[in-house]
Amino acid sequence: MSESFELSGRRILVTGASSGIGAATCRSIVRAGGSVAMLARRKDRLDALAEELGVVQAVPVECDVTDHHDLESKLAGAARALGGLDAVVSVAGKMMTGTVATGTPERWRELIDLNLVAPLATIRYALPHFSTEGRRDVILVGSTGALTPQSGVGIYAASKRGLEAAFDSLRLELAPVGINVSLVMPGMFETEGLTIEGLIMDGEIPPSDIPFFVDGGQPAAPEELADCITFVMSRPAGICVSEIVVRPSSQLNP
Repeated sequence: MSESFELSGRRILVTGASSGIGAATCRSIVRAGGSVAMLARRKDRLDALAEELGVVQAVPVECDVTDHHDLESKLAGAARALGGLDAVVSVAGKMMTGTVATGTPERWRELIDLNLVAPLATIRYALPHFSTEGRRDVILVGSTGALTPQSGVGIYAASKRGLEAAFDSLRLELAPVGINVSLVMPGMFETEGLTIEGLIMDGEIPPSDIPFFVDGGQPAAPEELADCITFVMSRPAGICVSEIVVRPSSQLNP
């Protein structure tokens, strides 16, 4: 899909780049002709991805986005490596399940720091490195989990719904300087967050008979969502896809 998109000359920073949606987005950007600074904690995976994509087009940057001092300095270095930035895609985040009545407030704070504060901090520190002309994009990756109420995901949904509220304000703040702000809300795609290893379980897991998919349905490949993100950034000047919900066709909820 992404071969028909055009990002030549665009310099884009992606967080959560070591796996899943983030890694797929980096691949999609490079296929479309863009350069990418890839931020994540797992250096070995970033190095492997950089080798796959080509070090000239893909700069690996080991960084913990919840460490704001580290984030600011590493992001500045990434921007210098690319010669500036034209876009930032905030993907880094995790999923948590468990009831509010039995959960752990300290762990909630950690999740909200990762899912809500870190994306906004990323944008805060990226904007000073943005070009002053040409198409410029800020893309936040939210979740359909913020749209449909369900038991057992209250803290996760709160973090993503908070991101949606921040997006609304950020769009208004950056419109006067010509920077596009978009919120991409994915449904279920094949990521580590849907595995036992990647899912944070905190407190009791409530029973649920809500159907997630039609019979035979399943999460989609992250590459399809990545191409949607690239599509948003490839629109003509003066056009912004403000909000987009992307689900597998067979997904029913959330």
